[in-house]
Amino acid sequence: MRFFFVDPARVSGGRARLDGDEARHIKDVLRLRPGDEIGLLDGAGREFSGVIAGMSGGGVEVRLTGSRPAPGGSRIRLSVAQGFLKEKKMDRLAHQLSELGVHRWVPFVSTRAVARPAADRAQARQKRWHKIAVEALKQCRRSHLMAVDPVADFKHVLALAAEHELSVLFWEENAGMALEGELSAAGSRPESILLVIGPEGGFTVEEARAAAAAGFRVAGLGPRVMKAETAAVAACAIVQHLFGDLAPGQKHLDKQGPLA
Repeated sequence: MRFFFVDPARVSGGRARLDGDEARHIKDVLRLRPGDEIGLLDGAGREFSGVIAGMSGGGVEVRLTGSRPAPGGSRIRLSVAQGFLKEKKMDRLAHQLSELGVHRWVPFVSTRAVARPAADRAQARQKRWHKIAVEALKQCRRSHLMAVDPVADFKHVLALAAEHELSVLFWEENAGMALEGELSAAGSRPESILLVIGPEGGFTVEEARAAAAAGFRVAGLGPRVMKAETAAVAACAIVQHLFGDLAPGQKHLDKQGPLA
């Protein structure tokens, strides 16, 4: 069964309506017709089965035949703040991080960021990343749509620490402070985690110190210097393995360290 994204506000009384890209894909690309069965994901935790009931006004009407909590959720609320990268790297990251179950993505501009989009361009990029997150939701059968924040500055990112139980900034100059050690020291099973990864040029000493003063743990990802986009995926995978839903048998870190 093919799945499509539906705005939760367009689901009511056993019916749903799809508009825009989803409707065009159903009609013009897949050439589905009334009577065909489809699945819907609302990005807010519900999954629906339904039958196309009609097509009008550029939209697709769906008669719902069933619903259930959507699979693919994560037990942690993982936010990732990513220093702005060049070219299409941010587009790829939007999809990869959504696949990994990231709850919220915060692109930001810091001192060593090479790419610095103008305000109007930044808004267009945010819309594009939202669209990419929707595509990843359907592909991965995620329960919740990854939120994409507007492009922010580093000061805003530091303030986000107050919203999370654990906040970690990755700095290549602190490679000796391993991520796993920092997570073990943080305590048992945080439910909200913020990871901050810098742009291609990394963070300045002043930025790393400001993060530590704001309550961040400053850690590295091992002895090798990774590309920024690699570091983001690696950090998320490690945290999801330790605290989220990637570890076989749900083995998470506790106060005594990794469970055997």
